[in-house]
Amino acid sequence: MTFSLNQVLEWVQGRFVNSESLGSKKAESIQVDRPAPLGTSQFNEVGFFFSKAYQSELATAHPGILITAEPFVGPLQASGLGLWHSTAVVSCPDPYRAMAMISEKFAQHLSSVAHLPVRIPTEEGVATRPAQIHPTAVIDPSAVLGEGVQIGPHCVIEKGTHIGRQVVLYPGCFVGPHCSVGPDTVLFPRVTVYEGTQIGDRVRIHAGAVIGSDGFGYAPQRTGNGKVIHQKIYHLGHVILEDDVEVGANSTIDRATFGQTRIGQGSKLDNLVHIGHNAVVGEGTIICGGSCLAGNAVLGNNVTVGGLSGIANQAHVKDGASVGALTLVTKDVEKGGTAVGNPQREYREHFKAHALLSRLLAERRSK
Repeated sequence: MTFSLNQVLEWVQGRFVNSESLGSKKAESIQVDRPAPLGTSQFNEVGFFFSKAYQSELATAHPGILITAEPFVGPLQASGLGLWHSTAVVSCPDPYRAMAMISEKFAQHLSSVAHLPVRIPTEEGVATRPAQIHPTAVIDPSAVLGEGVQIGPHCVIEKGTHIGRQVVLYPGCFVGPHCSVGPDTVLFPRVTVYEGTQIGDRVRIHAGAVIGSDGFGYAPQRTGNGKVIHQKIYHLGHVILEDDVEVGANSTIDRATFGQTRIGQGSKLDNLVHIGHNAVVGEGTIICGGSCLAGNAVLGNNVTVGGLSGIANQAHVKDGASVGALTLVTKDVEKGGTAVGNPQREYREHFKAHALLSRLLAERRSK
């Protein structure tokens, strides 16, 4: 499957900036069949230039289409690089977002794991693909399966569970009793979903993730001889994943003690993220790999949490705030604020403290 320059221009709402240098005949002949890294891109491919960090790759780039931003157009034209006369250069408002949009177009034929919603045109309207259920799958008779579901080998679906239209379960998935899985959701291999979990539409849960396991809660009891017994607190709540959530491989989301643990619409969790019991993650929030939320932690909407960070019990990171990588958040972060380091400081305060420490160390060495 190939795409023309006109199609790409339409998708990214772009402007063909070097039409005079390239010529209409050559532009009409451009057909691209995949995106590619900028430095090794060839004439049948799309390249992207949206940061000066990739400037050195332009010398070896030969894409059929180069997507960039308006501030780079003038420097590209003045650079003397051959691609200005051989490549269709397209300027658009947000080339990074354009890369995401184009990746979806190519994913339909370049990826077997993209799982874009399938709609098959018919005379009556739009139908779904036929259902496929592997003979080794174990499905309780009371479970409800929607149209076009794909249930892989050795999957288990327990009683009272509802699996929506065109859901995909890869081999070895377990979905416990009284769960719901919304349409067009994908569970990759060995995903475990405990009882009562509610999963929205178009959710992607990657391999090895566990949704709804017990939270980490114990009541300590000291006996007469000084021994401590940890009485387990049984967790009776559940987990809610709203629409368009993505959960990375081997991530874990604990069920609530009572009530719910919730991940808001459109939020994305990287690999190896842990969400504790009764935690709440707002809409559109990003949590990078290796980060942990303790029980009852709250992240607002559109929060960004850098990798290997920790959010302490009951800490509240408010809407639009950012947490730097390797940060331990032990107190609230205000709306639009920043938290960096351990001990937690605001971004500017953190680097001022490091500058003062470096100056002090330098003064001591000079004595």
